[in-house]
Amino acid sequence: MISTPSRLLRPLRLNSKLAITPRLSFQCPAIRFLASSASPKMADRVHRITMFKLPSEEGQKKLIEQYQILKENNSKDGKPYILSVAAGPAEPDQRSQGYTFVSKSEFASLEDMKYYDDECPAHQALKKVAFTLGVEGVLTVYFKPSVTGGVAP
Repeated sequence: MISTPSRLLRPLRLNSKLAITPRLSFQCPAIRFLASSASPKMADRVHRITMFKLPSEEGQKKLIEQYQILKENNSKDGKPYILSVAAGPAEPDQRSQGYTFVSKSEFASLEDMKYYDDECPAHQALKKVAFTLGVEGVLTVYFKPSVTGGVAP
């Protein structure tokens, strides 16, 4: 736990009866670093995008269910290891080249992503179901970002 001098969290008196006690925020760069150092920074993560040509809406719904199960059951050395996962139907667009479903996963390392591909029981189960849904094509790419940014924290 980070120790904070009490003078930083003293109640702010608006009048004699009303006081607001501020909560600790991460405005101090040193505290922000300590709070975020437990997980890999976005640029250090392996980002993996997989796109499916899965024309049936029923198949897409079943694949969403499988990604939900994957999110809840992924495990390596007894604990969850996928840093983030997002999956869903692609928005209709002429540029999608027939890909109708997209998933994005983030891993702390290339080793974790390789475990996901080759050994993760939750991912193996997802793949087994996915290929019974009439998948007509799959494209997977992964990368470590050279540029990160935007307005989201």
